[in-house]
Amino acid sequence: MFEFEAGFSAAAAILTIALLAAFAPQRIRLIGLGLSVAVGSLVAWQYAFATDLREVQFGLAVVSEEGRLVALAIALSLVLFSNALAWIAGRLVITRVRYVGTDLDQLVSEEQRARLALEVAEQNERFEIARDINELIIQKISAVISQAEGGLYAAKSDPSSALRSLERIGSSSRAAHTELRRLYDMLNKTHEVTAAPPGLAELDALVVLYREMGYNASLKNEGAPFPLNEGAQLAIYRVVFDALENVKEHCLVGTDVSIDFSWVADGMQVLIKDNGIEVSNRSLAALTGEEQGYTPEEDLSALVRPIVGPGITAMRERAALYGGSIEATRVPGVGFTISAIFPALRANASDEV
Repeated sequence: MFEFEAGFSAAAAILTIALLAAFAPQRIRLIGLGLSVAVGSLVAWQYAFATDLREVQFGLAVVSEEGRLVALAIALSLVLFSNALAWIAGRLVITRVRYVGTDLDQLVSEEQRARLALEVAEQNERFEIARDINELIIQKISAVISQAEGGLYAAKSDPSSALRSLERIGSSSRAAHTELRRLYDMLNKTHEVTAAPPGLAELDALVVLYREMGYNASLKNEGAPFPLNEGAQLAIYRVVFDALENVKEHCLVGTDVSIDFSWVADGMQVLIKDNGIEVSNRSLAALTGEEQGYTPEEDLSALVRPIVGPGITAMRERAALYGGSIEATRVPGVGFTISAIFPALRANASDEV
């Protein structure tokens, strides 16, 4: 009923060995390899000794009895070589899948690495701030002690001055208590590790990462950038990072994302814009055949309803550390825009000497 060419059978056998080597359990792999070598050796013997002299097989013909041994040796070598090649190819495939991963696996790994680097950098920044706060607390406690001793001596000669001394001591104590609370919030069971915090220079790699994910990401600078300290660079990097994370979570692949920096003499603004709503509407229109627009209610909502959430709140808190502000707006039918404005960034965070 069926008839197969020898070349097709050999190719099928080689493919089977490669698949077994890649995905089958070890016992099945070894059994399959042994059967393939045995069957191949049997075919080689048949080709060398069971065919008539001068009969053409596989484009070759044995012309003498002595040539049969040569043909057997060549055929066996081909059997062993093809099986070994298929076995190695299969093991290379499964090794890549398990230990190297696909392009998507590598992108996910790169994103996790970027996230971990960011968390590590924030951890180090907390300890830097904690050290500064610790010095400030020591100064304030020393001031409380000095005021208390001075008030004690002053009260002996002028009892009315004791009230003023107590007021100063109370004010200094409250300031020290505030700094202690900040220190406690900073530490909260963390430990120091070493890593360079991501800064503005790492935004290029972040943009490339999102391009590899399928987003049309771009980065542009206008004006003359000025040097910033590590803390400010980390805060701005985190604002951009969180904005891109929001795009990845809510927008389809193919969304345009632009990151535009505008530098002026004393400050800077960064705009992160996407057209995720537009891309989603186009995709839905392609499925339903109906053009997707936006309603007057959506237009009104974009004007009067603020965008809130823990992510936006965290961005505002980071920007406020350097005198900045965050505005999140929705453009009906298009997408979202995050605007981070730092009007006095040079004065608050410049790293210029």
